Amino acid sequence: MLQGVDNNLSGVASRHTLLKTVSRAELQQLVRTGQLRRVRRGWFAAPNANPTVVSAVAAGGVLSCVSALAHYGVWVPPQDRVHVRARDAATRGDRSFCRQHGGPVAEDGAVDDIPTALRHAVRCLDDEGIVVVCDSLRNLKLMTPTGLTATLRRAPARIHNLLERCDEAESGTETMVRLRLRSKGIEVTPQVRIDGIGRADLLVGRRLILEVDGRMYHDSAVRFEADRQRDRNAVERGYVVIRLTYRQVLYDWPAAEAAILEVVRRRDHIRWLPGQTR
Repeated sequence: MLQGVDNNLSGVASRHTLLKTVSRAELQQLVRTGQLRRVRRGWFAAPNANPTVVSAVAAGGVLSCVSALAHYGVWVPPQDRVHVRARDAATRGDRSFCRQHGGPVAEDGAVDDIPTALRHAVRCLDDEGIVVVCDSLRNLKLMTPTGLTATLRRAPARIHNLLERCDEAESGTETMVRLRLRSKGIEVTPQVRIDGIGRADLLVGRRLILEVDGRMYHDSAVRFEADRQRDRNAVERGYVVIRLTYRQVLYDWPAAEAAILEVVRRRDHIRWLPGQTR
């Protein structure tokens, strides 16, 4: 029942929201029969409610910032906490609390909408993380470049400069690699379609293909095999291929970067492909 009235499909809703579709007596009956449970005063959760959203509401607020963006499927950097927006001043010292960017907004749902969550996130993430999130919002077609600019119109100039660094990417790890290499003056083109190979995540120079895993684990054995076949096809056509895992990008970047820079140092990335017109 909650999912019918909760537009974020979190399974958590306020009394005010629920009373738009059920009577007070019906709400009390739902609680008595276990179809709903009280999370805190004025807020209720279904048995299958999203546990992250429940924890945010139980803490005295609503899910916001990076946690809310992740709830909507946005690729966000790894987090070690739940990000909560709350009105109670006592929560301001809690590590889960994120300050509101701009004026306060009404708690209409258990999860902040995307624009509100994004305004929190740009105050919480580092520069790389902000571009990662904005790239993902664009890729998922949840926001357009114009929409991003409008949503963050009151943000500092630094944020608007970061929006100019956004580009095409299917995962946050792709964005991270692109930003890190470009910061060293290396030419990187994202999402390049190559005849006989398909779409490459990143192309460095003319012939260095970087394939970047966007998740901690591979989707399937079939996908794993298909990726290796693509790599062989690319090598047969004269390309150099480096495949980077999620872990390597997030937790072992110096070693991954060294391998890429070695190819660049040898200038293998700008050599002409066999049969390519000079």
